[in-house]
Amino acid sequence: MTLEMRELQGDDLFSLLAIVGKLDIKDDFIALFEGNVDSEKVVTMDHKNKKPSKAQIADMAKKEKEAEKRGMEAMAGLMQKVLMNSGKLKTDINVLLADLTDKKPEEIKKLNLKDYTGLIIAFFKKPELADFFSSIASLLQ
Repeated sequence: MTLEMRELQGDDLFSLLAIVGKLDIKDDFIALFEGNVDSEKVVTMDHKNKKPSKAQIADMAKKEKEAEKRGMEAMAGLMQKVLMNSGKLKTDINVLLADLTDKKPEEIKKLNLKDYTGLIIAFFKKPELADFFSSIASLLQ
């Protein structure tokens, strides 16, 4: 059984903040995202054609790949934290997943292990979740 999840909305912020708050991971969270802060925002242009040079484009692509890798590592680390603390988060997670799938928490609890795990993984792959974590990380710094 494959459940479809709706896109995260503004009102979901409160559920997400409650879950993150129960994990007590502020320091871990900041450490996971520290590497993604890029202090070099100015890109000098090639003085002849007013575009970044090939070397600068290659450097920007390399930095983008590194940031993407750190982002994936951060998401994996956060997912591990959630799973390790699932006992104290079980109700919150089931309520959130139920809301996102337009089901009742009791229906989510009764999913077989494969479907339940798939739902959690699909949740962590949501692009808007990465936006949420990036926003929270910038607020905590």
